[in-house]
Amino acid sequence: MEIRLLGPVEAAVGETTVSLGPPRQRAVAAMLALAAPEVVSTDRFVDGLWGEQPPDRPLPALQVFVHGLRKALAAADPSVTVERVAPGYRITGIQTDAARFEQLVQQAEAATDHAATEAALREALGLVRGPALADLVDTPFAAPECVRLDEMRLLALVNWYDARLHLGEHASLITDLELLVREHPTRERLWAQLMTAQYRADRQADALATYARARDRLADELGIDPGHALQQLELAVLRHDPDLAAPVTAARRTAVVAPRPPARLDTPTTPTFGRDELVADLRGRLVDPDIRVVTLTGPGGSGKSRVAALVAGDGEPFPAGVVAFAASEGTDDGQLLREIARALTGSDGGDDPIGVLPADALVVLDNLEALDDASALVARLVDGSKVTVLTTSRLPLRLRAEHAVPVPPLPVPAPDTGRDAALATPSVAMYVNRAVAAAGHFDTEREWPDVARLVGFLDGLPLAIELAATHAALLSPGQILESIQTSLDVLSTRAVDVPERQRTLARTIDWSYQRLEPAAQELLDRLALFERSFTIETAQAVFTDVPDLVDTLGQLIEVRLVRNVPSRVGLRFQVLGTVRAFLRQRRARGPELAALQDRLTTYLHEEARRWRSDLDGPQGLVALGRYDDAAMDLDAAVDRALAAGDGVRATALIADVADLWVSSGRLVDGSTRVTRLLELLDSGGSDGARAAAHLAAAKLHHQLSHFDRSADESARAIAAGPARGDDAWARCLQANALLMNGDLAGGRQLAAEALALADGVDCYPVPAIAHSTLAIGAAMAGEFDVERAHYEQRLSVVTEHGDVTRIADTLNVLAEIALDNDDPAGAFALATESVELAGAALPNEARDASISLARSAAATGDVATCARQLLAAFTLVDRTGQTFALGQTLRTGGVLAAALGEADLAVRCFAAGHQVAPSPSGTEEPIEADLAEALSRARAALGDAADRTWLLGRTSPDRTRAALEARLTELLATEAG
Repeated sequence: MEIRLLGPVEAAVGETTVSLGPPRQRAVAAMLALAAPEVVSTDRFVDGLWGEQPPDRPLPALQVFVHGLRKALAAADPSVTVERVAPGYRITGIQTDAARFEQLVQQAEAATDHAATEAALREALGLVRGPALADLVDTPFAAPECVRLDEMRLLALVNWYDARLHLGEHASLITDLELLVREHPTRERLWAQLMTAQYRADRQADALATYARARDRLADELGIDPGHALQQLELAVLRHDPDLAAPVTAARRTAVVAPRPPARLDTPTTPTFGRDELVADLRGRLVDPDIRVVTLTGPGGSGKSRVAALVAGDGEPFPAGVVAFAASEGTDDGQLLREIARALTGSDGGDDPIGVLPADALVVLDNLEALDDASALVARLVDGSKVTVLTTSRLPLRLRAEHAVPVPPLPVPAPDTGRDAALATPSVAMYVNRAVAAAGHFDTEREWPDVARLVGFLDGLPLAIELAATHAALLSPGQILESIQTSLDVLSTRAVDVPERQRTLARTIDWSYQRLEPAAQELLDRLALFERSFTIETAQAVFTDVPDLVDTLGQLIEVRLVRNVPSRVGLRFQVLGTVRAFLRQRRARGPELAALQDRLTTYLHEEARRWRSDLDGPQGLVALGRYDDAAMDLDAAVDRALAAGDGVRATALIADVADLWVSSGRLVDGSTRVTRLLELLDSGGSDGARAAAHLAAAKLHHQLSHFDRSADESARAIAAGPARGDDAWARCLQANALLMNGDLAGGRQLAAEALALADGVDCYPVPAIAHSTLAIGAAMAGEFDVERAHYEQRLSVVTEHGDVTRIADTLNVLAEIALDNDDPAGAFALATESVELAGAALPNEARDASISLARSAAATGDVATCARQLLAAFTLVDRTGQTFALGQTLRTGGVLAAALGEADLAVRCFAAGHQVAPSPSGTEEPIEADLAEALSRARAALGDAADRTWLLGRTSPDRTRAALEARLTELLATEAG
């Protein structure tokens, strides 16, 4: 058995890789292997595994790791033992790649000619699979060992380059040395090798420029001048010293291929989420004899390399072998082809590396966008051999033989997704998995809503999720989300087994950004102005000076920096959230930005006026859909005006957006902004501005069931002397609030005044609201025929106007009246029509209709429909934030529980409902007959325990809701089964 330390820690018996278990168990294996055959003391294990923060009982934990390691090793190779030898443990029966590496280095040092030295060092470097102990870099023992092993590798690499320079291979070394001096700018020997290689390749000017770069870097990094040897080399270049000439053997030698770890695909060391169907599809394509090239495309960080590794990991269909190589900007096409040949055949193929390639082999080429002409390289492979090629690239290669398959971001939860569905979403599941690995624990129950929002902002990009989760031990998901709104600095890692280009998300995005044409860069910079999505029409209206906007936008979509997004109306586009944060971080906030923001605000304000006008008509759903898409940009415009103290613009915006806030359920955020506006106007503002602000506040607080606040804001609006239509609006709202607070006479009088004010004035929807308020007053007075008559008049008014929102609302109210009249079948039909009409576009109406439909279903014994509608109502309650609706949903859950004979849950639900939204009756009894009857029946069933159960429900409404939701979910699962 060989334990491999020059890369991620693993064990192998022959060609079979052996799993060594979790990280600390692998660390035990590594410590034993590094010390073999010496004993590692238990004290050394404790220090090496936990550092200064060991657990309370470290030795039992160590014993568990040793036991697990023994079991894993014995299953693979019984000759390997981990023995208990005082004062610790030792391992026998193994070899290590590190020891073999040192033996080969010693062999190279003892060699008598450069060819033997080169061969020994090449074999040694071929053992390296990446940075030493790459998967254990954060374990305390690893740091000094990583330094030692990596330094050993680097020294061998430098000696190998010396040998190859002696053998005349200078031309093939230049690219690799350019990369190395960037990674190790203070290593003068590397600079010397690069200068020598350039000089021998007839690039004297480049050699002198390299010396200048070395001098500058040494001064910057260390504050010193180049050493004597490097200075003498510069003079030798200037003098054309004959000693620098290339060896005469160079022309007779075949170029030797530099080792590029690894020449195979490593299996991902962490779980993969949401890729099973894609991997299965790709494996099917690769075994199709008519498909020779498959390219995985997608933005940086979408997981193309991981998917490629998973797909190619099943090497059975390719008996000639599977090899993989990652390209970089310095990769030479010819050298890469020779590497492929050597990996598959053991020979670099000389002048024809493609000709020696076997059939039935799979070649995986990762990161091909780094090559200048990747398409030509792959075309040569396909035309000149029978291998199958799997590539990854941010863009398709545009070959006729190519099958380009996008690797999409992981699915993210929709805003209204519940807990179980959110946690099952691949992006959320991935974050939780990585957070547990990083922090050791994760409070899923508390944090899942913020995780859902975080992965949504990250657009489901796996790299972004991975980088965010590495900080779970220090930052909550909410804190990470807040941080990355303006800076991507937190999305980074120091893990050495992550490719350099992916260690920070900003670097990954910048790589793509720098490869855009200047016009595309300019447009992308401007598109970061939008908070979320945009239409082509909006972009053209705001960016009037951008030529060929549509074509340039197409380029950005092609490179996956902008994407199409779902919309209820029209076609919309969106800059990825992480790309937007990157652009905003680097963009200057100067006059140009302010001018663009002003243009956008003006354009969207005009649109909002039109949407508001259409809201109450046949185009209401379309208008609301368009507003939903632009809501974040309008909210940002309001926030900018408030922050700037611009009361005039803020008032104008809020006056037109308030009705859209109400219709879309954005009540809490809207009321917060109106409160800020009123505070601003207190220090200076016209009566008209104050009237408009108070009226907006009254509308929002009315929908939030804050009736005292709504009445107060309405009175303030009336006192400020608004226009006749707004006066009628305010009186309607105040009338409704008075009714809800028990002032029957005052409420009915104000509603009648509002209806009279609206007569002859184009101030719809005031007549509809006035009829509704008068109907409520009639019901409170016991005049139920008058109540129904007003609602029927209201239905006529809103239907004539084509007001879909209020048609759905009125149908629901008529359903409630049918329930009060003991007509559950009629109520069911009316509520069903209301739910269908409201759909997803009208959350307030859909919420109330769902509650009515649940009540109707409970009365008719339709348990499944009742449960389904109650869960929908809870979701909509959370979205809209209305406490009265929450109370009614809980009470209706109590009705269902009572019907099922679960009296304890029923009473708790009624009590919880009363706690969050007390009954208008002034007692614990609901005013609705069906609800009151169900509560009475449940109380009777509990007897003396009813009061105690009621107290439990009142003191813990959240727990009661959770219990009810769990029961509803169980009922639906039973029905489905």
